[in-house]
Amino acid sequence: MFNFLDIFRTRRPSHEFFLKSEDNDDLLRGKVYIKQIKDFGKVLLKTYLPLSNRLQAAASLGIISYTGGPEAANCVQAYIEPLLRYLNQTIYTEKDQITVLQSLSGICYNNTANQSTVVDQQLLTTLVSLISSRNSIVTSIKVKFWACYLLHILCCNNIPIIRRLNKAKYLHSSLIHLSELSWFGWPNNYAQVLIYILGFEKQNPAL
Repeated sequence: MFNFLDIFRTRRPSHEFFLKSEDNDDLLRGKVYIKQIKDFGKVLLKTYLPLSNRLQAAASLGIISYTGGPEAANCVQAYIEPLLRYLNQTIYTEKDQITVLQSLSGICYNNTANQSTVVDQQLLTTLVSLISSRNSIVTSIKVKFWACYLLHILCCNNIPIIRRLNKAKYLHSSLIHLSELSWFGWPNNYAQVLIYILGFEKQNPAL
């Protein structure tokens, strides 16, 4: 007599097959990400290419790092140093600076290894300098907003960085100035968030 329960008793091998299939998909996806990272990394390093091409590669590295999981983010680590060199150049436009800051935000988001790498390469000093800059021609308000956002990423669950920034000269007053500006379109006023995270002021419990 045919028993429908036999169908369920014999489905486990099929289930295992689908699990292996999913694992294979993840493995293939990971390989694709790594190939894309290496391809964009090559473009980033080719200084003879137009700057727009290299910055587009930088943007793509940030996106892949953010969406590709830990393995992709770790692979991008090899290209952090050239990205920081771009950020330290003062000849670039506002849009170019923001592109690099966005890329570094994606690379550092929720990845402690990449966060440690950028800190070791003095990114904190660069970001504090951008935020505290009084030269509106070199550093626009939008660039400062993105610098605050990246600094916020680096501070999350990272007490040593918070302690270092708490001692940074002029940072508190610069953050106060930025917090008083309109952050329309942003999910948070990251200058104000940093003021609280860095312990410059205590957040009102009623807020």
